Amino acid sequence: MTKFDVYGKARAAAAALAALLLAKLALASSSGGGMPWDTPLTNLQNDLTGPVATAVGVIAFFAAGSMLVLGGEEMNSIVKKTLYIVLGVALVVLGNKALTYLGLTGALVF
Repeated sequence: MTKFDVYGKARAAAAALAALLLAKLALASSSGGGMPWDTPLTNLQNDLTGPVATAVGVIAFFAAGSMLVLGGEEMNSIVKKTLYIVLGVALVVLGNKALTYLGLTGALVF
């Protein structure tokens, strides 16, 4: 056995011991603490799923859809792409309400 094998095994043993000690510290941490970004994300979620956002989303969805249907051939590609983006954003905003209406909800954690 060479000198390098002994040092390599000692380093591996020290790394394993450090991992075990750090794992115990991680398991001993208190639960229920919120992350600093939880409150802003919750506020953003409430803003995007509120009644004003839903009304604006419905209006934007119908306005962009009717513009594409009624004036599709007269528009250039930039206007069409912009209307597709408006439709996509409206669907994202309305997606939560539509899924709730259909009875589909997120994951349940017990």
